[in-house]
Amino acid sequence: MSQGLTAAALSQSHLARGMSTGELQELLGMFEVTTYLPAEWIQIEGESSLRLCVVLKGRCRITKKTKSGQEQELSVLEPHGIFGEMSFFNPAPHSASVQALTEVELAGIRRDRFDILTRVGSTAAQKLAFNMLAVLIERLRAMDAWIADRIEHSQAHQHQEEWLDFQRKLYTGWTF
Repeated sequence: MSQGLTAAALSQSHLARGMSTGELQELLGMFEVTTYLPAEWIQIEGESSLRLCVVLKGRCRITKKTKSGQEQELSVLEPHGIFGEMSFFNPAPHSASVQALTEVELAGIRRDRFDILTRVGSTAAQKLAFNMLAVLIERLRAMDAWIADRIEHSQAHQHQEEWLDFQRKLYTGWTF
Protein backbone atom coordinates (compact mmCIF):
# COMPACT_ATOMS: atom_id res chain seq x y z
CA MET A 1 0.00 0.00 0.00
CA SER A 2 1.11 3.56 -0.71
CA GLN A 3 2.93 5.37 2.06
CA GLY A 4 1.34 8.69 2.91
CA LEU A 5 -1.40 8.55 0.27
CA THR A 6 -4.93 8.85 1.61
CA ALA A 7 -8.32 8.61 -0.04
CA ALA A 8 -8.84 12.28 0.85
CA ALA A 9 -5.64 13.30 -0.96
CA LEU A 10 -6.42 11.18 -4.02
CA SER A 11 -10.00 12.45 -4.17
CA GLN A 12 -8.68 15.99 -4.79
CA SER A 13 -7.40 14.90 -8.20
CA HIS A 14 -9.50 15.04 -11.36
CA LEU A 15 -8.62 11.36 -11.80
CA ALA A 16 -10.87 10.48 -8.86
CA ARG A 17 -13.97 12.45 -9.91
CA GLY A 18 -17.16 10.57 -9.12
CA MET A 19 -15.46 7.69 -7.32
CA SER A 20 -16.96 6.05 -4.30
CA THR A 21 -14.98 5.53 -1.10
CA GLY A 22 -14.57 1.86 -2.04
CA GLU A 23 -13.21 2.72 -5.48
CA LEU A 24 -10.74 5.19 -3.96
CA GLN A 25 -9.61 2.52 -1.51
CA GLU A 26 -9.10 0.09 -4.40
CA LEU A 27 -6.85 2.60 -6.18
CA LEU A 28 -4.84 3.50 -3.07
CA GLY A 29 -3.13 0.14 -3.08
CA MET A 30 -2.04 0.62 -6.68
CA PHE A 31 -0.42 4.07 -6.34
CA GLU A 32 3.13 4.64 -5.14
CA VAL A 33 4.24 7.89 -3.52
CA THR A 34 7.63 9.30 -4.58
CA THR A 35 9.43 12.48 -3.50
CA TYR A 36 11.73 14.53 -5.73
CA LEU A 37 14.09 17.35 -4.77
CA PRO A 38 14.17 20.75 -6.51
CA ALA A 39 15.75 20.57 -10.00
CA GLU A 40 15.51 16.76 -10.05
CA TRP A 41 14.21 15.24 -13.28
CA ILE A 42 11.04 13.20 -12.79
CA GLN A 43 10.44 12.17 -16.39
CA ILE A 44 12.75 12.51 -19.39
CA GLU A 45 11.57 13.18 -22.95
CA GLY A 46 12.31 10.16 -25.13
CA GLU A 47 12.39 7.67 -22.24
CA SER A 48 9.43 5.56 -21.14
CA SER A 49 8.13 4.78 -17.68
CA LEU A 50 4.45 3.89 -18.29
CA ARG A 51 3.42 5.78 -15.15
CA LEU A 52 0.49 8.15 -14.65
CA CYS A 53 1.29 10.75 -11.98
CA VAL A 54 -0.62 13.19 -9.79
CA VAL A 55 1.23 16.01 -8.04
CA LEU A 56 0.38 15.86 -4.33
CA LYS A 57 2.72 18.59 -3.09
CA GLY A 58 5.06 21.08 -4.73
CA ARG A 59 5.48 22.38 -8.26
CA CYS A 60 7.06 20.91 -11.38
CA ARG A 61 7.53 22.10 -14.91
CA ILE A 62 6.82 20.36 -18.19
CA THR A 63 9.37 21.03 -20.94
CA LYS A 64 9.82 19.92 -24.53
CA LYS A 65 12.87 20.15 -26.75
CA THR A 66 12.41 22.12 -29.95
CA LYS A 67 13.82 21.02 -33.30
CA SER A 68 16.84 23.24 -32.60
CA GLY A 69 17.42 21.42 -29.29
CA GLN A 70 16.31 24.24 -27.01
CA GLU A 71 14.10 23.46 -24.04
CA GLN A 72 10.64 25.09 -24.17
CA GLU A 73 8.53 25.27 -21.03
CA LEU A 74 4.98 24.09 -21.75
CA SER A 75 3.42 24.26 -18.31
CA VAL A 76 3.95 24.42 -14.57
CA LEU A 77 1.99 21.88 -12.56
CA GLU A 78 0.87 22.44 -9.00
CA PRO A 79 -0.88 20.09 -6.58
CA HIS A 80 -3.52 17.92 -8.29
CA GLY A 81 -1.81 18.39 -11.68
CA ILE A 82 -1.55 15.24 -13.82
CA PHE A 83 1.17 14.10 -16.22
CA GLY A 84 2.42 10.96 -17.94
CA GLU A 85 -0.96 10.12 -19.46
CA MET A 86 0.14 9.95 -23.09
CA SER A 87 2.76 7.25 -22.64
CA PHE A 88 0.61 5.55 -19.96
CA PHE A 89 -2.42 5.00 -22.20
CA ASN A 90 -0.53 4.82 -25.50
CA PRO A 91 2.80 3.18 -24.69
CA ALA A 92 5.51 5.22 -26.37
CA PRO A 93 8.46 7.32 -25.26
CA HIS A 94 7.60 10.45 -23.26
CA SER A 95 6.86 13.44 -25.47
CA ALA A 96 8.07 15.89 -22.79
CA SER A 97 10.22 16.09 -19.67
CA VAL A 98 9.11 16.92 -16.12
CA GLN A 99 11.40 18.61 -13.60
CA ALA A 100 10.76 19.45 -9.94
CA LEU A 101 10.80 23.19 -9.22
CA THR A 102 10.32 22.66 -5.50
CA GLU A 103 10.31 19.51 -3.43
CA VAL A 104 7.61 17.46 -5.15
CA GLU A 105 5.57 14.56 -3.84
CA LEU A 106 3.84 12.46 -6.48
CA ALA A 107 1.36 9.64 -6.46
CA GLY A 108 1.97 7.42 -9.48
CA ILE A 109 0.32 4.32 -10.84
CA ARG A 110 2.29 2.06 -13.16
CA ARG A 111 0.59 0.66 -16.24
CA ASP A 112 1.07 -2.95 -15.14
CA ARG A 113 -0.83 -2.24 -11.92
CA PHE A 114 -3.61 -0.47 -13.83
CA ASP A 115 -3.83 -3.48 -16.15
CA ILE A 116 -4.46 -5.72 -13.13
CA LEU A 117 -7.48 -3.59 -12.27
CA THR A 118 -8.81 -3.62 -15.82
CA ARG A 119 -8.47 -7.43 -16.09
CA VAL A 120 -10.74 -7.89 -13.07
CA GLY A 121 -13.30 -5.38 -14.40
CA SER A 122 -12.61 -2.71 -11.77
CA THR A 123 -15.02 0.24 -11.91
CA ALA A 124 -12.25 2.33 -10.30
CA ALA A 125 -10.03 1.66 -13.33
CA GLN A 126 -12.86 2.50 -15.72
CA LYS A 127 -13.60 5.77 -13.92
CA LEU A 128 -9.92 6.68 -13.79
CA ALA A 129 -9.66 6.19 -17.58
CA PHE A 130 -12.83 8.18 -18.28
CA ASN A 131 -11.70 10.95 -15.93
CA MET A 132 -8.34 11.13 -17.72
CA LEU A 133 -10.19 11.31 -21.02
CA ALA A 134 -12.15 14.30 -19.67
CA VAL A 135 -8.88 16.01 -18.66
CA LEU A 136 -7.45 15.41 -22.15
CA ILE A 137 -10.60 16.83 -23.75
CA GLU A 138 -10.31 19.99 -21.65
CA ARG A 139 -6.66 20.32 -22.67
CA LEU A 140 -7.61 19.88 -26.33
CA ARG A 141 -10.33 22.54 -26.02
CA ALA A 142 -7.81 24.95 -24.50
CA MET A 143 -5.36 24.16 -27.32
CA ASP A 144 -8.07 24.78 -29.95
CA ALA A 145 -8.88 28.15 -28.38
CA TRP A 146 -5.19 29.08 -28.20
CA ILE A 147 -4.58 28.15 -31.85
CA ALA A 148 -7.67 30.05 -33.01
CA ASP A 149 -6.53 33.12 -31.07
CA ARG A 150 -3.03 32.91 -32.59
CA ILE A 151 -4.45 32.67 -36.10
CA GLU A 152 -6.75 35.63 -35.51
CA HIS A 153 -4.28 37.98 -33.78
CA SER A 154 -0.93 37.37 -35.41
CA GLN A 155 0.91 36.70 -38.60
CA ALA A 156 -0.37 33.15 -38.32
CA HIS A 157 -2.98 33.92 -41.01
CA GLN A 158 -0.09 33.40 -43.41
CA HIS A 159 -0.02 29.82 -42.16
CA GLN A 160 -3.79 29.29 -42.11
CA GLU A 161 -3.70 26.62 -44.83
CA GLU A 162 -1.03 24.78 -42.82
CA TRP A 163 -3.27 24.91 -39.72
CA LEU A 164 -6.26 23.69 -41.71
CA ASP A 165 -4.21 20.77 -43.06
CA PHE A 166 -3.12 19.91 -39.52
CA GLN A 167 -6.72 20.10 -38.31
CA ARG A 168 -7.95 17.81 -41.10
CA LYS A 169 -5.28 15.26 -40.17
CA LEU A 170 -6.03 15.56 -36.46
CA TYR A 171 -9.78 15.16 -36.75
CA THR A 172 -10.20 12.85 -39.72
CA GLY A 173 -7.07 11.28 -41.14
CA TRP A 174 -4.93 10.48 -38.10
CA THR A 175 -1.92 10.21 -40.41
CA PHE A 176 0.89 12.71 -40.05
